[in-house]
Amino acid sequence: MIEVGKINDLKVVDENNSGYYLSTDENEEKAFMPPSLGPKEIKVGDQLKVFIYLDTSDCLLATSKFPSAVVGEYAYMRVVETTHFGAFLNWGITKDLLIPDTEQKTPIRMGENHLVRVCKDERTERIFGTTKLGKFIQASEFDIVEGDEVELVPATKEERGYRCVVNKKFVGMIYHNEIFSEVIPGKKLKGVVKKLREDGLVDCALQVQGIKNLVDSKDVILDYLEKNGGKAELHDKSTPDAIKAALGMSKQTFKKSIGMLYKDRKILLKKDGIELVSTDKEE
Repeated sequence: MIEVGKINDLKVVDENNSGYYLSTDENEEKAFMPPSLGPKEIKVGDQLKVFIYLDTSDCLLATSKFPSAVVGEYAYMRVVETTHFGAFLNWGITKDLLIPDTEQKTPIRMGENHLVRVCKDERTERIFGTTKLGKFIQASEFDIVEGDEVELVPATKEERGYRCVVNKKFVGMIYHNEIFSEVIPGKKLKGVVKKLREDGLVDCALQVQGIKNLVDSKDVILDYLEKNGGKAELHDKSTPDAIKAALGMSKQTFKKSIGMLYKDRKILLKKDGIELVSTDKEE
């Protein structure tokens, strides 16, 4: 059975002058794929992964280009057109995604970017988007646990942090006080799950938590010292902003990391900063 709004693994079962027909079986329903929506070389018998949606005549259409999100997923999308009945957003394929005016939490304007969930009308099988996310977030069924590494796409900037897409499946938050490098909305980042909340949201962090974070941070400090003559005017009394500006880490991580480096005899702790232990001193 062909699933509208999803990635399907289909076989090319027929072709004509206009394009190709794909199906799960020669006797099942078929989806049409014009040459412009498929790979350069196609022949009958090929097995292809394609995204399925409906054209303006409600016929099944296949494309080998995948959208930024399929039905049931979230993505951060840009508005490319607005009309009296809704807004169209670019989601990575030829046909733009419609968000009807009834599915807009606030009025959508041309050129804006929005966090969107892709939905499907089960009666008509037409695909649409919505910015009314509350009921979907509350119904989240997590397949992740605290400590898991996840893919994050930062979206809207809020008072406490950035609302973000987590693995395309969930909506989460990255908090400002835990951000130590530049965040660009729409740009994918690696993160880690800090907490799965009862309201369906996911609290995330950009830094890898625990011992791996400290190991990585030790390397950052050593590299900084090597590039700055073996010394740095940073110590446990330095301001969090000064540490963040120089090293891109929190003061807490910095203090733990220099403690480990001192114990490993890699650095000296001075009143006015830290200093690399030279090879001569080690000998």
